[in-house]
This record gives sequence, C-alpha cells and structure tokens, in this order.
Amino acid sequence: MFFSRSDGSGCEVLLNGVDALQMDDFREGNIVVYFGTTTRQHPGRLNDLARLYTPPHPSAAAEYHEAHAGLLDRKVDAVISGELVFVEMSPAIGADLVATCAQVSCRVHGVGS
Repeated sequence: MFFSRSDGSGCEVLLNGVDALQMDDFREGNIVVYFGTTTRQHPGRLNDLARLYTPPHPSAAAEYHEAHAGLLDRKVDAVISGELVFVEMSPAIGADLVATCAQVSCRVHGVGS
C-alpha cells in the first residue's frame, strides 16, 4: 500500500507473510484516519481480529464453534508472542482493513523521490 500526503511525501507499507486479510470498501482516493499495528501485546479489539477468521454457521455443531474459539485463541497468542502482527486501517473515506501477517515494513518517500 502507498500512503501519500498532499505535499507529495509518503510511505510504502508492505505486509509480508499475510496470514489473513479482510478489506471492505476499497476505492480510488481512500482517506485513512488511522493505520496501526499491534504485536507482542494483546490485540485488544477482538471483534476486529475475529473478522479475519470466519466463524461457523450458528446452527453448526458445538465442536465447530469450540474449534473456532481455539483458533482465535491461537491467533491472539501468536500476536502476543510476536509471531504475527495485527494490522488495522480505519478510513474517513474508503477501505477499512484488518490483517494478520508475519511482518510490516515501511519505506518513506520524500517530496519528489
């Protein structure tokens, strides 16, 4: 993803080793209000993390719901241990994104570069 400012500077953000990604309402001209990452601590917003891993249908057998709860627990543990990075992007206009990945890198671009 490339984030740019009105002065032409910006940064390129790469999500490496994507485990899961969910994005709604991507469009040309997105305006991002918040972009953040969480690793080596509890991700906090479990509803956002849960968006990445689709639960079984409500009528599914209890064993599937238990397995899904176990999966979410393992993903939280992976974020806490540093194995995964939880990524959140909130828009004013456009894409709403959550993801888990192995690493996030950023390369800054100055004006005119």
